[in-house]
Amino acid sequence: MVTKNKDKIQVWKEYKVGLQLHGEFGGQIPRSKTEIINMIQANAPKTKPEGAIQSLDELSQEVISQIDIQDEESDDYIPGWSTFKRNSKNEIMYEGRCVRGHLKDCALQVADFFPTIKQFRAKVVNALYVKESMFNVYDSSRNPIVEVDGVEQRFIHVMTARGERNAIKFLDYVVDPYIEFTLMLKNVNARPLHTITLEHIETMLEYGSTHGLGAERSQGWGRYEVTGITEIKLSLVSENPIVVDITLSLSCITF
Repeated sequence: MVTKNKDKIQVWKEYKVGLQLHGEFGGQIPRSKTEIINMIQANAPKTKPEGAIQSLDELSQEVISQIDIQDEESDDYIPGWSTFKRNSKNEIMYEGRCVRGHLKDCALQVADFFPTIKQFRAKVVNALYVKESMFNVYDSSRNPIVEVDGVEQRFIHVMTARGERNAIKFLDYVVDPYIEFTLMLKNVNARPLHTITLEHIETMLEYGSTHGLGAERSQGWGRYEVTGITEIKLSLVSENPIVVDITLSLSCITF
């Protein structure tokens, strides 16, 4: 019997990314149960995907549990109020899916810089992921933020098929926060001219730094600078060694 370690195929490269935001960074999740349920139902597929673990009700309850929900029966209830998710310690969190959506938007805008890569955005979608589902939002001292810095009031005027519509919305925001997350990049070095690399990520983030992240980007919110992109070295050796019975292989040898 021979015991040997089998090298893993390194499917992913991981990078720790730090972003220092400048100015206001706004929340995007409604602060009422009714609005959360309506938001989820409006974005849900008509038919539940095969293998889906959560029902819409379960998903709604999960999101509601992560929000500082308003009492809709209270006289102080304010509709149209957006905020951040929170963890069990009541610390403000931001979602990995929002960062991934941001990167997909950026990929569409910088695709022209990489004409040799066909369907650049589609390749980004299939090769780049955010590891964390949620991560902390930190202050300038790198302490998790618990309290928002303020609430912004916005007046909305839109023209619809039924005429002009006016509304007021409120947004919780924090000022000059720092966020850090892990990007997982598909490791396909065999065809470097046709795959997504760190250079592409850097270009997307350079565009995104002006485009903005989060709510109210049209008002200049969510702009940032990249403080660092550091590769995380992963172990390629399997923790479970493969045991090979060489007596079986000898029977296939002709002397």
